[in-house]
This record gives sequence, structure tokens and C-alpha cells, in this order.
Amino acid sequence: MTSLDRKLHLAASFLLLCLPASLMFSRAVADISVVLIGVIFLVRSWSVKDWSWAREKDILVLLVIFVLMNVFVSPFAEYVGKSFGRSLSWLRFIIFYAAVTRWVLADERTVRRFIVVVLCTMAVAALDAFYQFFVGVSLLSGQPMTGRLTGPLDRPNIGMYLAKLGLATSALGFVLYARGQSRKLFLAACCLSPLLLTVVFLSGERAASVLALLALLLVTFSLLLSGKLARRIAIGLSLCGGAALTFLLITSERIWGRVEELATVLSDYTDSIYGQLALLGLRFFGENPITGTGMGNFPLVCKDYVQQGLDSALCHPHPHNFYIEWLSDTGLIGTIPFTTFMAILYWNGAKVLFGPRDARLLGGFYLGVMVMSLFPLSVTQSLFSNWPAILAWLSIATAVAAIRLAMRNTD
Repeated sequence: MTSLDRKLHLAASFLLLCLPASLMFSRAVADISVVLIGVIFLVRSWSVKDWSWAREKDILVLLVIFVLMNVFVSPFAEYVGKSFGRSLSWLRFIIFYAAVTRWVLADERTVRRFIVVVLCTMAVAALDAFYQFFVGVSLLSGQPMTGRLTGPLDRPNIGMYLAKLGLATSALGFVLYARGQSRKLFLAACCLSPLLLTVVFLSGERAASVLALLALLLVTFSLLLSGKLARRIAIGLSLCGGAALTFLLITSERIWGRVEELATVLSDYTDSIYGQLALLGLRFFGENPITGTGMGNFPLVCKDYVQQGLDSALCHPHPHNFYIEWLSDTGLIGTIPFTTFMAILYWNGAKVLFGPRDARLLGGFYLGVMVMSLFPLSVTQSLFSNWPAILAWLSIATAVAAIRLAMRNTD
């Protein structure tokens, strides 16, 4: 590694270490950090004349999507300027993903620092959310609790924040544990997980709670595949977790009320706001099946429909399901290659889950991260907008970096 390469890596690492805290307190700073990490990575690639990362299949698929969105989707969008604003700026997530997975989180020292920083950040956020739960206001941000926990965030997303980062960080920590390089960090993540999960379920975020349960089932399944001792641990954790969840539902009217609301939505999904938005997104896709209406055009086209009397639904920024968002905004041109990208990610996790016995728990953590961000039946935020997209790409990139680090060590 040259002197310039070390300086660039140090700068990118520092920005990545600051990103979890930036997501809590400043979305603008977080977005700037993502852009700067990408720019530094491109400068590094140019300085060492190494662009091989762009030919690797997962990144290549993302680059193909970027080209298709800007050549075939945005020029034919309902609102061209809006679509180009989203499609061109989406490149920052591709380069950020490439930088984190191929360069920044590629050495043990940076990985250890990243784990320490993320664990400390999540611990502070979770404790602040606990404080807010009992007192009614966040100690760090002054944000009041109005129905759902926010912790230090300015929005009720603390559950998603902790679940996505917690699973991804645990995947990295397990790699170091399995290689005998740092057992304390993985154990620290395990000790912190009950606190994080409690906040997730207390947060009142239905999607975060359900997806966290699915992710935990995958982790438990991976333990069952990992050997006799791991099976006993899985059974013990399942019993303790089930008892704790039952106790929470019995003792908290607020959480039980959220469960009843979820049951009501599922029982009459088409008449719920989420069902109406999903059907509207599918309607937009049906009218523009090849190129969609354009990236970020969902609320604008919805308003046009309302003004013309074609629809009476409330217009939201997105249809609250990113598969439908891809269909609505980019049509088959964007949806098919992005589905290919997701298939690559899931396949990589499945190979680890059913691969060598000592790495199967990593497969559980990794697939748990994919479920948190990419589960098709979930009510989600947008993968195109700033805060939700940064959190999703950060967690996905961290999990992919863990898989790559484990494969490199194996080789």
C-alpha cells in the first residue's frame, strides 16, 4: 500500500466510522459522507489504476442498472427532471457499496475499529430510546415520544436503525471470532443484542419488529445447522426469546395495540393505506410496464390522478414497498436487473448458510441483513431517498464485506 493509498484509506475509514452517528443526528452530513467515501474510492482507483471492482458481477449489475435508468427510464419519465435527479444521484450508492465492500472494510484493523464504533453508537442510541420510553422525551435530541420511539433520531426509525446495523455488525464480529482474531468484539455484540432487540420491539415499528423476528429465525436456523452445542444454544435462545416476547405482549398494552393494528391491516390489506398505495403503484406499472413513470415520480403522478379525478388515494412519496416502487418508477427495465442483484446477494448467503459448518452462523446473520432490507412482502421506506437508502446500503455493504473477509481468510 502506497503512502497516498494509506492516506485515502484513512480518510474513507474515518468517514465510514462517523456514518452511524451522522445517521442519528444529521441526514445531510450522512449523505455528504457517502458521497465523499465514493469520491475518495474513485481517486484511489485512478491512482493505482485498478478498476477491476467494476467488473465484479454484483457491482457490474448495479452499473448496468444505472445506465439503463439514465438512458431508457428518465428520458421517458412523466417528469423528466425529477427522474434524472434521482437516477443520476443513485450512482453514489453504487460507488459507496463498492468502496465499503472492496476497500474500506477489507482489513482486520479497520473492521475492528468499525465494530467498536458501531457497537458504542448503538448502545448510546438504545439507552437513549429506553430513557425516552420511560420519561417520554429523548435525552440527546429532546424529541418527544408520540406513539412510537425515536431515540436520538428525528423520526420513529430507531427500531430499523438498531436492527439493520446490529445484524450487519454481528456478521463482521463473527468473522473475527471464527478466525480467532478478536473474540471479545463478537461477545460484546452478543451481550448488547438483548438491549437492542428490546428497543426494537418497544419502538412500536411494526415492520422492524416483524422483520427482526424473521431475521432471528434465520440466525436460529443457522445455529441449528452448526453443531450439537450450537443447537442447544439455539433451543435455549428460542425459549428465552419466546418467553420475553410473550411477557412484553402481556404487560404492554401499547405493544399489544400495535400487534392488533398489524392484524387489522393484514386482514383487510387492500382497503388499508398500504394496500391502496401498492395497488396504485401496480396501476402505474400497468400503464408504463417497460420504463415505468420515472424515478421519484410516484407522488407527482399520483397528484395528477387526483386532480383528474382518476384516483382518490392519499399521495405519499412512494408506495411503501420497494419492489412495487421499482416496478412503478423504473418498469421492467429497472426491476429485472435489480432482482438479479438481489438474487446474487441471497445466493451468496445461501452458499455460506449451507457451506462449511463453522461458517453457517455467518450465513444466518448475513441473510438476516438481507431480510431486513430486501424482504419482498414488507412495508418499506424508499431505497432511493436519502436516510432510508443510506441505512440500507450501509447494512448491506457491511454484511457483504463480512462474507468477503471470511472468504479471503479461508483462501
